[in-house]
Amino acid sequence: MRALLVIDMLKDFVYEDGALPVAGARELIPRINRWIAEFREKGEPVFFICDAHPEQDEEFEVWGEHAVEGTWGAEIVDELDRREEDVIIKKRKFSGFFQTELEAELRKRGVDEVFLAGVLTNICVFHTAIDAAMLGFRVKVIKECVHAIDEKAAEWALMHLQEVMGAEVI
Repeated sequence: MRALLVIDMLKDFVYEDGALPVAGARELIPRINRWIAEFREKGEPVFFICDAHPEQDEEFEVWGEHAVEGTWGAEIVDELDRREEDVIIKKRKFSGFFQTELEAELRKRGVDEVFLAGVLTNICVFHTAIDAAMLGFRVKVIKECVHAIDEKAAEWALMHLQEVMGAEVI
């Protein structure tokens, strides 16, 4: 069984008035919606993996305040096709697996293959993909549905995921 993991498509990252806007992230929305529709047509689960930081999080020393749990900026962007049956996983670190219920929720549904989309290619998508591979999931990163601020860093991350972790970039 496959699952789609949509990572950090949050108002603070996608919208221009967000705390850490990522130029180009908004362009991912229609592409990700097409993949969401494909997964739903096949009865496969869609997960939204979302930064949800506590106030005064230590990560803010590096990145500034963003995606504070319960705030507008930590909400999934309105344009994504989200439904009640979708699973929302809140995370406090780069990986969607670190100290979250993501692995348990995937295993409960019989998922053995994950497709990743969202931002940033070389940070949260990258770390989630690594942990997925280390936990034995087959990993596919949808290249048209990920984006980063630094193109060289993104290309390195995708190369590393392929060559070292055995992920497939599609």
